[in-house]
Amino acid sequence: MQQVKDKERTRIEKLIRSIPKTEIHLHLEGLVSVDTLWYLINHNKLEFDGINTRQDLERQFNFNNLDEFIWFFINVLQNTFKTSEDLKCLISDAKSYLSRNNIVYAEIFFAPSKFLQNGLDFGEMMGILHEGAQKIKLEDNIEIKFIIDVSRTYGVENAEQNLALILENFNDSIIGIGLGGSESQGPAEQFATVFEKARKKGLKVVAHAGEDVDASSIWNSLKRLKAQRIGHGISAKDDPKLIEYLRKTWIPLEICPTSNVFTRKYVQRLQDHPIRLFFDSGVNVTLNTDDPTLFNIELVEEYYNLYHYLDFTLEELFQIMKNTLFATFLPDEKKEALWEKTATAIKRSGYLAP
Repeated sequence: MQQVKDKERTRIEKLIRSIPKTEIHLHLEGLVSVDTLWYLINHNKLEFDGINTRQDLERQFNFNNLDEFIWFFINVLQNTFKTSEDLKCLISDAKSYLSRNNIVYAEIFFAPSKFLQNGLDFGEMMGILHEGAQKIKLEDNIEIKFIIDVSRTYGVENAEQNLALILENFNDSIIGIGLGGSESQGPAEQFATVFEKARKKGLKVVAHAGEDVDASSIWNSLKRLKAQRIGHGISAKDDPKLIEYLRKTWIPLEICPTSNVFTRKYVQRLQDHPIRLFFDSGVNVTLNTDDPTLFNIELVEEYYNLYHYLDFTLEELFQIMKNTLFATFLPDEKKEALWEKTATAIKRSGYLAP
C-alpha cells in the first residue's frame, strides 16, 4: 500500500515539476542552504549558543511561534553574512532552488535592516543582487525581482531610511517594498506615510498581515497601506466580511501553508489550513514557500501537499499556478506570454489548462 502511495506522489510531483511556475512570497535569506549557512558560520569564525555542529544548526529550525522564528532569522541567519560578498552565496542558492522547482519568475523579499546595522553598504548589496539576478536571467532564463522588506521590527524611522536608500540606489531588479517582521509589534497604520511615499515613487507595495494578528491587521494593510497583495492573510478565515471583500476585489493572498504550520498561530496541521476555504470562497489565492530551508519545504512539495492533504484536484492546482502568475508585478503582456508557455506544458501533460 505504501509503495502505491509513493508511486502516486512521485507521479504527481513529477507532473508539477514539469510545469513552469512563479513564486511571489519568498525570502532571499530563507533560501540559503544548510551547507552554505554552516560554511559561512565557519568561514566568518562565528559562534552561536547551542550551535557547534551542522546537526545543531539544523535542530534550530524548530519554532514555537512567529517571534521565535524572527529572532532566529535576525540574530542567527542574517548575522552569518558579514560582507556584501557573502550575499553571492544567497544568489547561488536561490538559483539552485528556482531551477529545482522549475520556477521561471520569482519576486523575492530582501530585508536589509540587519545587514545595514552590521555595517554593510546598501548600494553594494543591491549591486551584487542585481548582478546575480541578471546573470541568472542570461544563463538560466529565470527572472528575479526584489521586494525590499522595510520590516516592522526596526520601527518607522528605519523604514523611512530603507526607502531613502532604495530611491538613491534604485535599479530595475527592485520592484517594490514590503512590510514584514513582527506583526504584533508594528501595526500597519504606523507605516502609512512610508508606503504612501513609495507608491508615489512608483514602487509596488505589499504587506505581511494576518499571519500572527487577527483580521484587523489585514484590513489596516489594505486600507491604510493600500497593499496590493497580502502576505499570508490567514486570519481572514475568521472574518466573513473580509473574505467577501477579498473575493470582490481579487486582491491576492500570498499563502504559505507549511510556514503557517511551523509558526503555529492559526494553523496546527496542513489538513486544517484555510487555503481550501479561501479557494472555495472565490478568493485569489497564490501558493508560496516563504523560507524553504528553514521550513524544510519546496514549492513542488507545497503543491503536492494541497493535493494530498486538502483534496485539491490537479485542475485546481493549475488554477492556483495561474493565480500566482497573474498576481505578479510583471507587465500584462509578459504575464500572458508566460501563461501561454505554462498552459502548453499543462496540455502536453494530458490535462486542460484553466
